[in-house]
Amino acid sequence: MIAVLSKPRDEIDISDIENLIDSQVPESEQIEFKGTLPAKGDDSPDPWISEQKRIGDRAKSKILEEAVAFGNAHGGTLLLGIGESESKPPVAAAISPIPRCAELAERLKQVFRDWVEPQLPVLDIFAVTTEDESGVVIIRVGRSRLAPHRVTKTRVCPIRRADRCEEMTMREVQDMTLNVSRGIERLVKRLSERSEHFEKEFERLETPGNAFGFRMTAAPVGDEIWFDRVFWDNQVVKEYIEPWHTVFFPLNREMSDTRILRDGRILTPEESMKPREDKERDLEDLKDLGIFPDYWRPILRGARAELDFDHCSTDEVRNCYRELHCDGLLEWGFVATRKYDHENFYALSCNLPVVTFANLAVWADRVRRRANTPTAEYALEVEFCVKGGPVSVVRRIVSRQGSDHEQGILQPGLTKFPRYRLDDRDEIHETLALFDRDFWNFLGKNIAPEENILRIKDWPG
Repeated sequence: MIAVLSKPRDEIDISDIENLIDSQVPESEQIEFKGTLPAKGDDSPDPWISEQKRIGDRAKSKILEEAVAFGNAHGGTLLLGIGESESKPPVAAAISPIPRCAELAERLKQVFRDWVEPQLPVLDIFAVTTEDESGVVIIRVGRSRLAPHRVTKTRVCPIRRADRCEEMTMREVQDMTLNVSRGIERLVKRLSERSEHFEKEFERLETPGNAFGFRMTAAPVGDEIWFDRVFWDNQVVKEYIEPWHTVFFPLNREMSDTRILRDGRILTPEESMKPREDKERDLEDLKDLGIFPDYWRPILRGARAELDFDHCSTDEVRNCYRELHCDGLLEWGFVATRKYDHENFYALSCNLPVVTFANLAVWADRVRRRANTPTAEYALEVEFCVKGGPVSVVRRIVSRQGSDHEQGILQPGLTKFPRYRLDDRDEIHETLALFDRDFWNFLGKNIAPEENILRIKDWPG
């Protein structure tokens, strides 16, 4: 496995770059090396190399064509600052540090925004410093669901063929447009099938017409993820399963109205300076609620975990499940029916949806990295279903004015949220915050900005 293709960006360092040289990694369908920024002639280096504050047009065009070619094909990585041999195919031969590499990486992000149409949905540009401020710039591009893309300055639609970047023919552009459209149709069909499958989960309850639940599905947008099997030797393949994470509010002195401890007290400025365990509030998780699905069994080209009903002690009839499929599809589901309370409402933990969403997102990130496709894009779909009476969603608010409860209502019916996109792992926390806000807005409730600051515990992203 080539580290620069699969490792998270924050884990890549100089040793991974040196390993390319030591292993003499060849250029291929998914990797390209350039020792410096392309220039008009060998005797006139690009302005950036000659210590000027701009990138030449030729360098921009060539870099963009190489990177966009990956997006129009199967995805790949372009490394600037790695010299190559004269063999066929060329192999990584030496590190040729590019000056001000971190600044160059930031500048190239703007170039891609201005010179590529439509914009690449999965693009990661970052620098690895090798000496002083010089080093290697890594440009990773995922296979694009919006292909074909073109470089606007040159009007070229490039594509990667073996170890070469070539211009697409008009017929290829037309065929790719049609194939991408079919890929989106496959995604829509796959998610529609999961919605129908979720409906059948209610049939397992004692009172299916008087119940509620939700489904959260993560489906790869492309077809680059595939495992031969995910269940082996009477157990799920553990390297495909992300450890469970709780979600917490990071509390600090600036969050004056929502300083909450587990016992409901308000943090004082002095308390906010105590060690970490006193400066964050965990959202209760599935394990605390006794509904964590961890009993795996094989299903057709996949694996499914459910609750251990023999150990459930509750007056509710409910089930929580998760599924992992060979094509990379993941799903968390929860259905329940319970006795009415005195107000004729069911009750749903307000934390259950957001914690489940967070774990689905990081699970999808693990699966794509295990498939050696860290730039593969996922679509996340959320569906709530309420049958019978409405469902109350209650949260406790602790502020300087005291403690109070706020109630939202899930009305009967089926609701699908707008789909969420998972591409850059650095944006998972932002996506989590967006879902949390969407959830409360869906209930007709607003949340303070500081309440929307959520973090996934013990996850490096």
